[in-house]
Amino acid sequence: MAGVSGFDTIVMVDWSARSAPSPAKPTKDAIFIGIARDGFLASSYQRTRHAAMRFLTGLLDGELRAGRRVLAGFDFPFGYPRGFARAVTGSDDPLTLWAHLAEVIEDDDRNRNNRFDVAEDFNRLFPGVGPFWGCPPTRETEVLPAKGSLRHGHGMAERRVVERELPRAQPCWKLFTTGSVGSQVLLGLPHLHALRVHYGDALSVSPFQPADTPIVLAEIYPGLIDAAIKRRVRDGEILDRAQVRLVARAFSRLPAAHLATLLQEGDAEEGWILGLGAENALIAGLD
Repeated sequence: MAGVSGFDTIVMVDWSARSAPSPAKPTKDAIFIGIARDGFLASSYQRTRHAAMRFLTGLLDGELRAGRRVLAGFDFPFGYPRGFARAVTGSDDPLTLWAHLAEVIEDDDRNRNNRFDVAEDFNRLFPGVGPFWGCPPTRETEVLPAKGSLRHGHGMAERRVVERELPRAQPCWKLFTTGSVGSQVLLGLPHLHALRVHYGDALSVSPFQPADTPIVLAEIYPGLIDAAIKRRVRDGEILDRAQVRLVARAFSRLPAAHLATLLQEGDAEEGWILGLGAENALIAGLD
């Protein structure tokens, strides 16, 4: 039977765009997965994206067999500013863009990937220079600049609507160094597309589809309640682990009707950050 939130299990994922496996000892800026079910919390550390997806698929398979409903949140954008999907695929449908990314992105089981090559190819579709930027100095070209200030005339908005409402959230064009959420998107959406293929009609993506399936995927941003989370980090606990643990708890304690409403909110092309505007309710569920 579904819990207070309308879901039996809440899974929250802190993603990573590392180009090599994370250390064997848990460390920051790696993949952490938080799980809340029946009032109990657990977390998992994963060294590669492929290992994380094997873990998640095993978890979701088990939840489906048990008849439990799952909300799975991932901390990277599910869409791009308006017009990007059409420029790349000819369609405004963000899920068509997910499928295209799954075709062009290479990401092996050691985290080696071609994200800079793909971003450069995308930049060639636009006038001027950009919109993607950020790479190691040895990878910089006239088409893919290392600095955002070198971009011009590409015609894309810098931020989605949701990021304009939440300025501290990073835009999706930045691919390198601190806050490079753009690389997380390029290396995250192909894996989410694989989940869509694997689970078919049992899975939906908020806010692009009705969130009435056994598995629902949603975009999250732990920074929504960052200060409240930091006050609750255990001694010696890695912040990333604390974030997924506590965000899973917060969403598990939202009333079902409230969470159902939140899952319907957002832009059908650009996506949305689940919980924006409900920060007080989420903080109330942390303890």
